[in-house]
Amino acid sequence: MKTKNFFSLEPNKLLKFGSIVIMVAVLLILGLRVPLFFRLGNLMDVLKQGSILALVALAFHVVLVAGGFDMCGGATLNLFTNLTAWMILSLGINAMYSIPAGIFLGLLIGCMNAFFVAGMRLPNFVGTLGSMYIVQGLTAMVNQGATLTIRNQGLFSTLGGGYILDLLPVLFVIMVFIGVILHYFLKHTKTGLRCCACGINPIAAEMRGVNPRKYLALGYIISGALLGFVGVMRCSYSNGASALNVTFEYLVKAIICCYLGSTMSKNGEMNVLGTIISALFIGALSNALILNSITDQVINGMLGIVLILSILVKVIKKREIGQVTLF
Repeated sequence: MKTKNFFSLEPNKLLKFGSIVIMVAVLLILGLRVPLFFRLGNLMDVLKQGSILALVALAFHVVLVAGGFDMCGGATLNLFTNLTAWMILSLGINAMYSIPAGIFLGLLIGCMNAFFVAGMRLPNFVGTLGSMYIVQGLTAMVNQGATLTIRNQGLFSTLGGGYILDLLPVLFVIMVFIGVILHYFLKHTKTGLRCCACGINPIAAEMRGVNPRKYLALGYIISGALLGFVGVMRCSYSNGASALNVTFEYLVKAIICCYLGSTMSKNGEMNVLGTIISALFIGALSNALILNSITDQVINGMLGIVLILSILVKVIKKREIGQVTLF
């Protein structure tokens, strides 16, 4: 009877486990140089930072698995972070009311993207790029180029910065809860499975009587609602909104998370768990690099390398099944 060891695993399994091994190795190397990285307080901060990125990546994940691509996601996040802070400061509303408001308004932006791409049949890139500039204009009107700072908002502040039993960040628990719901939706419901099927092969799905544009539109709508919620949570986490434009920062990082996460599945398809693990890794990597006094330019360069390698692995896996189109 033959025994298997790590080096006798199939190539797909090597790629899957190799991604995780490399992530752990990189963090260990960087962390051992700066012991502060492994302190409990810093690790909890990493979990909170990574949870925000994971939620953004999950919103992108829904669109990507449905066969779309969203240039507007980072701008949507930025808008609702600023809009939440503005509503609290200028309108004096209860901060908790911003949560349903963010979800509803985010859903409207998702509907706008769905109309441009699925309704008017504009290319994903073009339609959502137009939405991105519309949303950026709205953000500029809201913050007027100023930093909006909020403090002492009770339960609302706890959602972004508090802990459960002084152990786990509330934000991390929220992220895991949403991740579980999203995984169940995509893998165990008829609607979610059809979304994935349309993203993998829209022609085959249409031949079986499934309308790909309908499920692509649904992907954009769900993503918009989730991004509205995440924008509110980011405002809670950061105690307001910065005047800095983080549109492309979150756009690129979210894309990296989705494609890097796809290397952790057997067939190279995107999966919720892989996306979450990748987001936590990217958050930890950024933190470790900063603690090692490495400049932002180097961090961006490393993230670019990670993106290229993750997409390259996905292309290799897609070629094995005769499909190389990514978006």
